[in-house]
Amino acid sequence: MLETFRSHRSLDWTRVEQLYKSSVNGLSMAGKTTRSGDNTRTAILDAAENLFAAASFDIVSMRDVAAKARVPLGLINYHFQSKEKLFEAIIARRSDELNSRRRDAFAALKGKPDLQQVVGVFLRPYLDLMLQGGPGWRAYGRLLAQTGQAERWTRLITRHFKETQNIILDALVQAEPRLTKEAAARGYAHMVSVMFGMFAANDLLSVISKRAYSGRDLERAYDYALPFLTGAFESLAAASAQSRDTISTRRKAAGA
Repeated sequence: MLETFRSHRSLDWTRVEQLYKSSVNGLSMAGKTTRSGDNTRTAILDAAENLFAAASFDIVSMRDVAAKARVPLGLINYHFQSKEKLFEAIIARRSDELNSRRRDAFAALKGKPDLQQVVGVFLRPYLDLMLQGGPGWRAYGRLLAQTGQAERWTRLITRHFKETQNIILDALVQAEPRLTKEAAARGYAHMVSVMFGMFAANDLLSVISKRAYSGRDLERAYDYALPFLTGAFESLAAASAQSRDTISTRRKAAGA
């Protein structure tokens, strides 16, 4: 019946949702309260996030999402219009919270930050959400690891993290003035890659270490990632300074 309704552009999908939920409740969920539109939207986002993280965007169909969320396919079309817009809504939902946590962490710093503090502002809020924010954050971490560096999604994902990206880039140069803008940007791109791998929380480390260590221990992963990335930026700063000195020496020699 919903297939027939879909051909009518003037259809009030909010009313359809109410009628559908009422009928389901009446038939098989007696005594339970009908979910609101916001709750339905959240259920769709949760279902899609888990499915996309477990498989991939291309493999999972909208019908798969509808089945897991236990809603009619038409309601997904009503709330999100397309699978691409559904994916962006998944990215936006948690990026807003992560961006807010990072802004708060940066604002809490006293005086001029050092490199380790800047790296911590980037990683620690994400770690806290992964550990304390509920199972959805684990799925989100796997999803970003899958799609974060894919050409298809780079612009979309970067757009949702642009504000805090610029804060971190500026803070890196403030913390270590020897860093050129190029060195800071390239270092930041590598840091993002480390973050994706870290919060994918997969079994790569376990396989490499023959099960001696686990990549699923995120606190331990953070303890190693923090000095690793701090040292990387310190080395980039030294290389940047050396490069400037070399260029300056060459120019002086050419002018002699």
